[in-house]
Amino acid sequence: MSNVPTTQTGGAVASADDYNPYAAYGEQATGGARNIIKFRKGRFFYSQDDIEIPLGTRLIANMAEAKVGCVRWWDGRPTDEVMVLIGDGVAPPRRNELGDDDRGQWETDDRGDPKDPWQFTNHLPLKGPETGDEFLFATSTRGGIGAIGAFAKAYGTVYRQNPGKLPVVELQASDYAHPNKAYGRVDVPVIELVDWVVETDLLTGEAGDQTGQEPAAEPEGTTGAANSANRPDAGRRTRF
Repeated sequence: MSNVPTTQTGGAVASADDYNPYAAYGEQATGGARNIIKFRKGRFFYSQDDIEIPLGTRLIANMAEAKVGCVRWWDGRPTDEVMVLIGDGVAPPRRNELGDDDRGQWETDDRGDPKDPWQFTNHLPLKGPETGDEFLFATSTRGGIGAIGAFAKAYGTVYRQNPGKLPVVELQASDYAHPNKAYGRVDVPVIELVDWVVETDLLTGEAGDQTGQEPAAEPEGTTGAANSANRPDAGRRTRF
């Protein structure tokens, strides 16, 4: 029996003869998302053009496809990944099971110290309720992993009371004073569970009415990271 996966193009399932290994790898490496969401200096961006996602934007989280594990980076690019679905309740492999144990063979960071090619990573797939555009918040930072962890904890306490529904999250930012004063205040992402949408409505395109046609307004009086969205150098914005 062939284990070659099939891919979907234009809604049709491709045959094994049409298998595209490059597209399949891209699907695996990005969780099927077309746009990777990044968080920098209190702001969210996606795409190589750094299109800004305004703070307060609401997206639908696909917890069924949320993953945790490790991604191998080399020469600034991901070369491999070992990820498991959070919903399966299975722990990802330990670092000592992944290979690349010789620190002498590792790349070095800006200070010349060996840099582990395997980075602990969280993947949270997201979808625009209005456009259906798919995104992936992929993070290896302490702040990013903490944001997904806090959201997962909130989701885990109530998801059984919301059968047939998907969680709606709001992208926000916060900051804290680093113990080392040389670093000042550190910006961190916030992923807040704010609503639920019926899954069948998402498939029929009616989810936008439930989550609001316009992104949520930026909270009044937010300081630090949140105010950065109004800076003159803020990136281009779009609808979701």
